[in-house]
Amino acid sequence: MSEHMQWWRSLLLGAGAVWLVVLAARCHLPRRSVSAGGGPDSTGVIYVVQHGWHAGIAVRRADVPAGRWPVLDDVADAQYVEVGWGEAQYYPGASRGVWGVLRAGAWPTGSVVHVVPIDRPVPDRFPARTVVRVPVSPAELDAFTTFVAASFAVDSTGRVPTAAPGYYADSRFYASPLPYHVFNNCNHWAAAALEAAGCDASPRWAFTVGQVISRAKACGTLVQGEG
Repeated sequence: MSEHMQWWRSLLLGAGAVWLVVLAARCHLPRRSVSAGGGPDSTGVIYVVQHGWHAGIAVRRADVPAGRWPVLDDVADAQYVEVGWGEAQYYPGASRGVWGVLRAGAWPTGSVVHVVPIDRPVPDRFPARTVVRVPVSPAELDAFTTFVAASFAVDSTGRVPTAAPGYYADSRFYASPLPYHVFNNCNHWAAAALEAAGCDASPRWAFTVGQVISRAKACGTLVQGEG
């Protein structure tokens, strides 16, 4: 290989590595505390929450059909349940740094679901976050909860193994059977969940959380955060 070709090869590999770093970093939810708040809400909606470069989606626990999500018994007292999906080691924080980023995007790896119980209106639980309220019909709600159900890895006992402690004291990471890679990252998953809920979210092209939030706003109402 000529020196010129070697230079171009090194440049392309370096650019690819930087792109993987950006994509994987955008799927990291920073650890932070939440504040108190309260107030009732009605059924027939989901909430899309922006956590830095990552999006979570919350639904009323009562709107998830009994037995559909095998983790519901773990959040029995929750008013809402927020779910997010990401790489098995990078998302919980077990593998970070450059190697963790490359591992999370360079080739297919395992994945986990982050489950957060919420005991108050969603905007009150995440007061510093952008929150979008998306109305859903009964059929769309059913499709959304079915989509999320397929993201849990159920064992022979009908339970989902806990993969790691969650970002909050009351949240957990659970095993998922879905492969994670650069073309199926956390924002692709969030957009696909929105698509299942009846929102035209173009999951294949949703590489960033900004794209997810933008499509959620087109289908719903911004209730908190920047417009």
